[in-house]
Amino acid sequence: MSGTVKDLPKLDRPRERSIRYGVESLSEIELLALLITSGYKGVNAIEIAATLLTKFNGLYNLSKANLNELTKIKGLKKARALNLLAAFEINKRLFLKKEEQNEEVVDSNYLFNKYKHEMLSTNQEKLVLVMLNNSRQIIHEKTLYIGTEDNLIFSYKDIWRELLNNHAKSFYLIHSHPGASSEPSYKDKIFTSEIFLESKRINIPMIDHLIIGINGYHSFQNLKK
Repeated sequence: MSGTVKDLPKLDRPRERSIRYGVESLSEIELLALLITSGYKGVNAIEIAATLLTKFNGLYNLSKANLNELTKIKGLKKARALNLLAAFEINKRLFLKKEEQNEEVVDSNYLFNKYKHEMLSTNQEKLVLVMLNNSRQIIHEKTLYIGTEDNLIFSYKDIWRELLNNHAKSFYLIHSHPGASSEPSYKDKIFTSEIFLESKRINIPMIDHLIIGINGYHSFQNLKK
């Protein structure tokens, strides 16, 4: 075996099958093999693709892998790993665009559905600020923080600066609990109360703070005024 899909019968090669029957006819392994393109001595692209799916326990978990994790797989050079990362990123952006096009009302449930894929596809905690105009339409979205759950460190001034610079009339905060429940911690509750009170003072109300976890999301919308 020379390490390429050319060793396969011509009609069984992913590229030829996709041309003949369409890419939708390919299995997950074959689709990955198209992106990987070739293997190494004794192992072809299809076998590398199969190793990836086994190693990461399926396509969804594979889509969450980073460059360092991918390049640890033998035969997956940096350029080929970047092909995979680019394909997964395109898919994520298409999903978000579809959500935006289907937008009717911006509320907590809408934002959960819009952000759940992004929030749950990473092992790092994220905090996102979503700013609205008077018509409750999104005018700007800003990732304020990416890091570990135990180290959510940033200045509250970052929030007020973004709100004022973008002339926001109200806002949502969204953050993730990677691999954990959406149940708020004590720190989450204190953080939310402080932001809520300050938002009232500057007259740019916080509508809700969503915590997205593996069991759905927690809403602070009923926070007492």
